[in-house]
Amino acid sequence: MSDSSSESDLEARAQRHHYRSLTPEEYEGLTHFRADWADIAAEANNRFFILGSFAEDDVDRVNELKAHINRETGDGAVAYRMDDFLPEIDLTLHPILKFKLIADDSHHILGVCEHDQGGALIEHGLLIESRSYIDKTHILKRSYPPEREKERYSWMQTFGVFEIFEYYDQLHEWETVSEYEHQIEDLVEQLL
Repeated sequence: MSDSSSESDLEARAQRHHYRSLTPEEYEGLTHFRADWADIAAEANNRFFILGSFAEDDVDRVNELKAHINRETGDGAVAYRMDDFLPEIDLTLHPILKFKLIADDSHHILGVCEHDQGGALIEHGLLIESRSYIDKTHILKRSYPPEREKERYSWMQTFGVFEIFEYYDQLHEWETVSEYEHQIEDLVEQLL
């Protein structure tokens, strides 16, 4: 949310992004979301929304990217994951709505992609539905040998999502952990 956005602006954007009217529980979740945003991100000059798999074998790279930004960029930047907002289980906000509200007000969206499992396909679909999301998104894609690449990624990712970000020079490929670390350092430096 931009610093000047009012509560009614947030509600209007929530209604625009959602397929139905918000429930009273979702309005309460929206109020808490606004408070979380103020605590986590509102004051930062560079806001980074970090996407990726939360699966046990993958989440370390997502967390490494978030930690690198928060550690190396000083007070002017902040990185966060979607689950940093409304972490309490009893607060309700539709996940696609939550994603869009965070993405709208982030300066940069960085996705770590290693396969097509989990919510990756939904996130990728949301990213390419809006030119404003495409413009601020960079994908850190793990590369595999050609025969394995077909097993790890769906055709929709390969011929849709990755192709789009490659066209705009926003696809950053890596194979090893060392290459990944180098990619995140270069990318964050480039974006700041």
